[in-house]
Amino acid sequence: MPTKSKPGARVKLNHLLLTEEEYKQVADQHKPKTNIFANCLKAFLVGGFICLIGQGIQQLFMTFAGMTSREASSPTAAVLILISVILTSLGVYDKIAQWAGAGTAVPVTGFANSMCSSALESRAEGLVLGVGANMFKLAGSVVVFGVVAAFIVGVVYAIFGLEGGH
Repeated sequence: MPTKSKPGARVKLNHLLLTEEEYKQVADQHKPKTNIFANCLKAFLVGGFICLIGQGIQQLFMTFAGMTSREASSPTAAVLILISVILTSLGVYDKIAQWAGAGTAVPVTGFANSMCSSALESRAEGLVLGVGANMFKLAGSVVVFGVVAAFIVGVVYAIFGLEGGH
């Protein structure tokens, strides 16, 4: 790939000399076309469907286990994570994600998928140094962000005397 160079300078690419502008034109011609509206629609539908499944699971906990909405939220998230990990292990979730894009990345299932994928990719390196270490590379940054964000929100609530009541 050519590096930044002076305007009009020639860049060697597969025995051809191209200016940076010519290279950009060739690259733009070969760039795959994307339909933003269709991508957004697929992401919305699949992400919404995942949330619909979650709502159904929560309703099952509320109906058959006699839980309140608040009590049913944790086991619902756990079941969604389990389903995501199983589908990732079978190679199904990744195929759905390729088609749906961001719709599968936003819910908790997307986070479970990325952790499970990291674990599966590095299982040949062993349980501790492979699966354990690589699985938490992604999770570590997300957890740190969540903790820092929660701390900042807590400080803002403490400073302004806001209540987190219901």
